[in-house]
Amino acid sequence: MSKPDYYRHPNAHYRGNPFIEGLGQPLTLEQFYANCEIPFDGDLDLSGVDESLHGYYTRTAIDQLADVYTVQDEAYRLYDVMRRMIEAGYAKRNPLREDMRRILVAIDRDKADPWKAMHTSSLDLLSVQQSFLLLGLSGRGKSTMVRQICKQLKQVVEHTRYTDHSGEESIINKTQVTYLYVEVHDRRGQKAVLLNLLEAIDTATGEEYRHAHRNKSVNELITTVRKAFIGHSVGMVIIDEAQNLATQARSEVLNSNEKTSMKFIEELFNRVGVPLMFVGTLATLSLFKRETTIGRRATKNGSLLLASCEIDSPFWKRFTRLLCQTQLLKNQTTPTDMLRRHLHHLSVGIPAIATSLVRATLSYLTFLSPQDQDLSIAALDDTFNREFKVLKPALTALRKGDYHKFEDFEPMLLLESAEQSADDRDAIEQRVSQLAEASLLQGKVKLRDKPQKPEVKKRAALDQLSPEHLLGQLGYPLDKGR
Repeated sequence: MSKPDYYRHPNAHYRGNPFIEGLGQPLTLEQFYANCEIPFDGDLDLSGVDESLHGYYTRTAIDQLADVYTVQDEAYRLYDVMRRMIEAGYAKRNPLREDMRRILVAIDRDKADPWKAMHTSSLDLLSVQQSFLLLGLSGRGKSTMVRQICKQLKQVVEHTRYTDHSGEESIINKTQVTYLYVEVHDRRGQKAVLLNLLEAIDTATGEEYRHAHRNKSVNELITTVRKAFIGHSVGMVIIDEAQNLATQARSEVLNSNEKTSMKFIEELFNRVGVPLMFVGTLATLSLFKRETTIGRRATKNGSLLLASCEIDSPFWKRFTRLLCQTQLLKNQTTPTDMLRRHLHHLSVGIPAIATSLVRATLSYLTFLSPQDQDLSIAALDDTFNREFKVLKPALTALRKGDYHKFEDFEPMLLLESAEQSADDRDAIEQRVSQLAEASLLQGKVKLRDKPQKPEVKKRAALDQLSPEHLLGQLGYPLDKGR
């Protein structure tokens, strides 16, 4: 648990709220980078070690490359959004007022029918509903980035006394949980997910909600979860592996074995004003194909879609410098810039694959004679073809844009088509404008949206997720990591 770091909030709307002012001031960009970077610890003392074992101990140092971390270019923006969402979520939960008591009373009065939550809805918490969607390719570093951001936030803050800016002191005695991180696996039923949420509170606070309420029904657990989250002043819920959530049914059914949908999670927390963040692969987009409402609700604070890293992006340059610890080899001659470009080609700009490939290649080279220990293009190719053959078809398809060949990549075809439709429309409008100025056309010209045909036929899922439909749901351009 941490002590609050109270300060006078410049925004009068948030001023005088201990839950907001106790968070302390946000990190600057420089502070954020300094706090998040995890450098390579290559302190290897081989003095007194038999020379025949030098390679082994060098490989133990290479294994530590799995622990290094450099901040992605999108990370500070995401930190900024998450921090502001947490603050906004507390706007109507000031412990110095009757806010929390009113919410808890309303939740208790709704226990007969917690899904309709008529009393809770009457509290007008819609204005503090916050949500964000973070999607990307598997291995892009989404979850790692979120966890690193969470480390920059005090998760549990213990409040006792608060002195406002006029000098008046108040006794609070409240425990504030600023965020909870929960993973959803294997499309579990509603009861299992509700119990996992209670377990997350138990882990943060030392309570025993899960054990105490393990035999309750889904309806009872909904009330318990809401009361626990408000009672412990949870500032944000982060749902990772969101692609494992079930597609929304025509009507929500509450049942222990009923698969958990995104709408179920959204309704569970937004009714009581707890901000939500969904993290998942691009397959999560399939959850929006039945209706636009859930897509709109999941992106109230925007979204971030991460495809492959750009080869010349600041992140990829920092990342490859950190990864290519060639000082561990005896005869390095290949330039780092050449390695950066070829590593991007082989991994298609996916950090997790690049990390595994470099670790495997460096380890392999330590078995060779000193004059052959060069992390080169040939060495990377040889290791890739020998040890990562299973990934080659998928990465080749991603590199060539053959997204239809792998189910995980199908949303990329959709996004590419959506971007192309927007580009084509802009080009047509520009051309029409030029022709009009040349007096070749008279009167008004109306453009009709005409979605492109999918490159691959017989894709029913893509037909349901047309480009225009997607853009209407999200309203945000694809961010490729620039």
